[in-house]
Amino acid sequence: MRLRSSLIACTLLAAGVTVLSGSAAVAAPTRYEAETAPATCAGTIDSNHTGFSGSGFCNADNAIGAAAQFTVTASAAGTATLGIRYANGTTTARPADVLVNGTRATGASFDGTGAWTTWTTLTLTAPVNAGTNTIRLNPTTASGLANVDALDFEVGSGPVGGNGQPNDANIQYYGRWNKSNSAYYAMGWAGGYLDARFTGNSIGVRQRNAIDLHYSIDGAPTQWRRNVSGNVTLASGLSSGSHTVRIGYRERAGSYTGDPVFGGLILASGGQTTAISRPANLVEFIGDSITVGQPNANRPFSAYPWLAAEGLGAAHTQVAQGGACLVSQDCYGMMDWFRRSSASATTDDWNFATYQATAVVINLGTNDIGHNVSTTQFQQGYVTMLQRLRQAYPNAEIFAMGVFRNRYVTETRNAVAARNAAGDSRVRFVDTTGWIVAGDTTDNVHPSDAGHVKIAQRLRPILDQYI
Repeated sequence: MRLRSSLIACTLLAAGVTVLSGSAAVAAPTRYEAETAPATCAGTIDSNHTGFSGSGFCNADNAIGAAAQFTVTASAAGTATLGIRYANGTTTARPADVLVNGTRATGASFDGTGAWTTWTTLTLTAPVNAGTNTIRLNPTTASGLANVDALDFEVGSGPVGGNGQPNDANIQYYGRWNKSNSAYYAMGWAGGYLDARFTGNSIGVRQRNAIDLHYSIDGAPTQWRRNVSGNVTLASGLSSGSHTVRIGYRERAGSYTGDPVFGGLILASGGQTTAISRPANLVEFIGDSITVGQPNANRPFSAYPWLAAEGLGAAHTQVAQGGACLVSQDCYGMMDWFRRSSASATTDDWNFATYQATAVVINLGTNDIGHNVSTTQFQQGYVTMLQRLRQAYPNAEIFAMGVFRNRYVTETRNAVAARNAAGDSRVRFVDTTGWIVAGDTTDNVHPSDAGHVKIAQRLRPILDQYI
């Protein structure tokens, strides 16, 4: 008998999911059985405890990440009601994460039901996209999950309006955000951003101290507001109806010490936020100043990670720092630092259950040579990083780019080959020979805006083959 976490009386920790006392939807729910594909179970499908529906239930392994996952279909984007039917015959509470489309929607503590034949239903809500969505129950301790029987799924009769505060469930965050301060969520690393849909004829944003912020209304070309603080109006005189806004910030770097935090949206009188869908794919880019887009003035949205992912219709993050290396040798060694929430974090504090990348692109090796990293050290470090990435993102496609200055390219290729030989077939070397020349850079190292466009045009079809 595997012991696993139950799904009852949850303490929901993150915005975006609410425990319901009853269903607010009008349509009858659709039942998805845990034993029926495309549902997956990291364990066995059993039938030895009576009371289940269908032909069996998911008896997941006792392990972190030994998940049960359902693939559901929503008729429209909005707030869905999730009824998770389960049994837990133990008396021990165990934590698990609920991931929607690879992004952590909430953390929950699950108690026992008294017996393995006692089945109950946990009801909660979460935002979903129109069309296909995945609902993943992901245990966070070695105790594993409860026995999971089925998921009852329905989309509510209408969107739930939000107030625009940082914890508004309708606001979608991309990148690594520190949410410990409820008044101001802090962007970690470069290229973080948020999307929201709102009603009303104006929109603004609350800032703390001075920052350069970039924004786009209704998909229009991105604009800057430089050195702003306090209440910042982004648009007024908008037409009636629904609008979208995207907001991001310039990263702290060098002498620039702006305050990249989000204090919430300023909505017009009577305005509210409504649900906005998330892309099915998310690409994480790990690198140095080239991946940040430095020193170009319109980074991050002029840099190749942003351009390549946007061209694929994918969400994206940039876990990148100017001067970073692969190996931690008197340098920001990203083989270690990618496990942190920001370049200022003092411990490996990032929770990878917050979101799961569909793909990870690594562009490292330009700076290691300046820190006397040997070829042997580099190759060993790269293998370690690929192993750690696989542990962090079990299902991601991983792409290791040869750097544009042709440094450690053989070692990068060898590290990929070593992981392939170890059985990881979803790690790939990307040969960037000839992608850019000196004329595509600002200083023979950093690509110009035009150089970033060329890189994105080369990289995008490679990613498109696999995501």
